[in-house]
Amino acid sequence: MNPHPPRSAPPTPARLRLYAWAAGLFLGALEGALALAVAEARGGGLALVCVVGVSMVLGTLGARPLTRRLGRRRTGMIVALMAAVGAGLLAGLDGVLALIGAGLVGLAAGGVLVVAPIVCHELSLRGHKRLMPQAMALGPAGAALVVLAAWWSPARIPSAWAVLAGVALIHLVCVLCLPESPVWLVRQHRDVEAFEALRRLHGTLEASVAIDWTRLDAEMLAEQQALTPADLRVPQVRAAVLTGAVLILAQEAPLGAAALVLAPLIVTDLGLGSGAIAVGAVAWLALALLALALVTRGEQLRFLRVVLGAVVAVLGATFLVAGVTLGGGAGAWTITISLTFLVASQSVLVLPACQGAIDPRIPPWLVEAQRRASATGWALARAGVLIAALLVVIHLGTSVLYWGAFVLSFASVVVVLLRLPRELKV
Repeated sequence: MNPHPPRSAPPTPARLRLYAWAAGLFLGALEGALALAVAEARGGGLALVCVVGVSMVLGTLGARPLTRRLGRRRTGMIVALMAAVGAGLLAGLDGVLALIGAGLVGLAAGGVLVVAPIVCHELSLRGHKRLMPQAMALGPAGAALVVLAAWWSPARIPSAWAVLAGVALIHLVCVLCLPESPVWLVRQHRDVEAFEALRRLHGTLEASVAIDWTRLDAEMLAEQQALTPADLRVPQVRAAVLTGAVLILAQEAPLGAAALVLAPLIVTDLGLGSGAIAVGAVAWLALALLALALVTRGEQLRFLRVVLGAVVAVLGATFLVAGVTLGGGAGAWTITISLTFLVASQSVLVLPACQGAIDPRIPPWLVEAQRRASATGWALARAGVLIAALLVVIHLGTSVLYWGAFVLSFASVVVVLLRLPRELKV
C-alpha cells in the first residue's frame, strides 16, 4: 500500500468555471436569437444567418493573432464588447446597421471559439476537468433562455437581441474577473506576474508547482509550426487529421444545430402554437443540464458517446420522416419531438465529447495548428449547415429538409462507425 497516494487536483476555481459556462451560454444564446429571427422573417433571416456564419469563420481566423499580440484577457474583452455592441445594434436598428451588428456578433462568436479554449487550458492546473465540454453542453440552455425571455414579448426580435447583449455583458464580467494567461505572461518575460496570476487563482502551493508547467507550455508555444503537406505524410498525423474531420462531420451533418435554429419556424408552420415553443425550450434547458451533469461526472468513452449520438440522430431523423407520413396533429407533434431528438444527439452526446482534448498522435509542435483547424473547421461546417438548411426550407420546403436530415444522419453514422471504433482505445 502506498503511504503517500497521489494527491488529486483541487477543484477548478469558480470564476474560471463561470467564465467557461458564460462562453457556452453566449454561443447558445446566439443560436436562440437566430432562431427567433428566422421564425419571424423566414426569407428575411437568410441574410442575417449568412452574415453571422461567414463572420464567425473570419472571427476564428482573426482572433488567434490577437491573442498572441494583445494577450488572452484583452482579446476576450474585445470579443465580449463586440458581441454586446453588435447585439445592441441588432436590437435597436434595421437595415445596413443591423447587418453590421450581425457581423460584429459573428466575429465575436468566432473569437469565443478561439479564446475560450486557450483561457480554460492555460488557467487550469494539470489534472483539472476540462472546461470546454461543460461550456458547449450549455449551448441549448442559452438558446432556451432567449426563446423563453423573448417569444412572448411584444417586440420579439429586439428582445431576443437584447437578451444576447445581456449574456455578452455577463461574459465580459467573467473575463474581467480572470487574470491574464500565465503562459502568455511568461512568453512576454513577465514570470513574476505569471506566478501572481496562478497564485490568485489556485493558491501559493499550487502556483509553485504550476509555474514550471507554465514555462514548459510557453516554451512549446514558441515552437509551434503550421501544418504542411509533409506532416500529412506521417501516418499518425494523417490519421489524427482524418479523425478530426470525422468528428466535425458527426457534429454537424445530422443537422442538430439546424434543428434548434429552425425549430420555432417549423413549429409555427405546423400550427402548434406558443405552447409547443415553450415545451421545446424547456426541453432544451433540460438537455443542457443533462449534458452538463454527464461531462462533469466523467470524461471517459468520448468516441463511444459520439457513436451513440450519431445513432440517436438517425432515430430522430427517422421520426421526422414518419411525422410527415402521419400528418395531422400526431404528425406535427412527432416532428416536434424528433427535432428535440436531433438537438439532444448533438448537445448531450456528440458536441461535448468532441471538445477540450488533443489527439495524442499530434506532435507537440502541431498542437496549435490542430486547435486552429478544429475551431475554423467547426465554424465553417456550422455556417454551411445553417445556411444550406434555411435555403432548403425557403425554396424546397420542410419535407425536403426532413429527408435531407435522414440521408445526412445515416451517412454520418456510417462514416462514424467505419472510422471511430478503431479509435476507442485513444
